[in-house]
Amino acid sequence: MDKIKALQYFKRVAELGSFSQTAAELNIPTSSISRRIKDLEKVLNIELFKRTTRNVNLTEAGSIYYAQISQVLSLLEEADEAIGLQSEAPQGFIKISTTPGYGDIVLLPILQQFQQQYPLINFDLNFSDDLVTLGKDPIDIAIRAGYAPNEFVIAKQLSENNFTLVSTPKLYESLKIRHKRALFSIADLRDSPCLVYRTAKGALPWWAKVGDKWQKISLKPKLITNSGKYLLDEALKNKGLLLFPDWSIKPYLESGELVKVETDFQLSISNKTGNGIFMLYQKQKYAFSKVNLCVNYIIDKLG
Repeated sequence: MDKIKALQYFKRVAELGSFSQTAAELNIPTSSISRRIKDLEKVLNIELFKRTTRNVNLTEAGSIYYAQISQVLSLLEEADEAIGLQSEAPQGFIKISTTPGYGDIVLLPILQQFQQQYPLINFDLNFSDDLVTLGKDPIDIAIRAGYAPNEFVIAKQLSENNFTLVSTPKLYESLKIRHKRALFSIADLRDSPCLVYRTAKGALPWWAKVGDKWQKISLKPKLITNSGKYLLDEALKNKGLLLFPDWSIKPYLESGELVKVETDFQLSISNKTGNGIFMLYQKQKYAFSKVNLCVNYIIDKLG
């Protein structure tokens, strides 16, 4: 048995949750994948997957094994690149984890352009707000709002992540009449329909900076969801005020579909500094051609 090949098949089945999808991706028969996995289970004397007619899930032992061999396979791939065993043309998968909104609006068009130049490089994309630990999680590049400094991780700021309170012109005019002013106060926001984004940790709070102090606003949201697109769609339908990143609403402000809601204080979704959009990657992975190329390409476009 070619154990390395079996491990590669096992890893991909675990990630896709399907023998047939793995076979289709690798362009080999499903029976070949299944046979390799069965041989691996015999050698290890454990069951790696729980198989049903609909799903393929890792067993507890399989989960432990996956975590260990993922690191080993990554090291093997990196070693191959380091000594030039791969072809001169960069190829292979780059695993990227990005926040959903920024990934959809900003990152995807850049990656599509990148693939036109490097067609042998493919992407394994994960859209998530969850925290990732580079080195432990099987990720080459992470895009996140803010970051925790780490001596083993390089962080490049791609853009600011400033937030603007917006509304449709129609809703703004009606709220001006209700509140009897154009410059809204914190109390006015509490008494206005608001659309709030939810991450894995819960609904994002709105913070007001009054003087030099941040104050959390107690809202009565009309909608809370983890879909940025849905929030934007509802805002465009006059459903509520929206506090969103400038990079996501710029086209709508330019077209006049949305307008800035004026307040007598600064607004944000965090009371901390360093709320930019950062690209994170490990120092050792930057040395390998495909990650190096992708990192530099993104920086050239955004940094």
